[in-house]
Amino acid sequence: MKNYSEQIEQAIATSAGNAETAHGTVDGYSDIKIKNSKIIDTSSSADAFTGQTAGDVIKMTGWSYEENNRIFIITEVDGDGEWIKVDKELKDETSPESAGATIYTASEDFTVTGATTDDVVVAAFLYNGVASSPSYESLDAKTDMRVTAANTVTSFCVADAGDTVFITWADLSKG
Repeated sequence: MKNYSEQIEQAIATSAGNAETAHGTVDGYSDIKIKNSKIIDTSSSADAFTGQTAGDVIKMTGWSYEENNRIFIITEVDGDGEWIKVDKELKDETSPESAGATIYTASEDFTVTGATTDDVVVAAFLYNGVASSPSYESLDAKTDMRVTAANTVTSFCVADAGDTVFITWADLSKG
C-alpha cells in the first residue's frame, strides 16, 4: 500500500507581479517550424531566437500537437538565432496553426522547498484578501507552471505584485 501523503507537497509564495508577456519577434509567428528536435525560424531574417540563451524558460502555444504546447527549458541556441533546442521531446510540425505560434519568455520563479525536477505542479490558487475574506482563483497550473529546477517553480500565470500564490506539486511516482 502506497502512502499518498508522501506524494503531495505544498507551499505559499508571494508574486513579484511578472505578468505573462510574449516575446515580440515570435508572437503569432507563422514562419517557424519544428524539425528534428529544433524550433527553426524559416523567415528571410532567420534570427527570431537571437535574444535567447541556454537555460531560459519559455512557454509555447499555437501548435497542432499538444506536446509542443507547454513549458520548456532552452538547452541550445544557434549562434545566429535561427533555431533553438529544448529539454523535452518535440513532434515535427511544418508550421503552427493558422494564428501562428507564440513563445512566451517572461516568467516568474517561485522558491518552494522540497520540489525536484521529477515533480509536477498539479494545482495553484491565488489567495487575495485578508484571512477573514478570502477569494480563491484557480490558476492553470498544468499549462502555466513547471518545476524547472530543485526548489523552483516557474510560472507564466498572471499575478499582481503582492498576490499570495498557493502551489501544490507531486511526485507522481509515489502515488
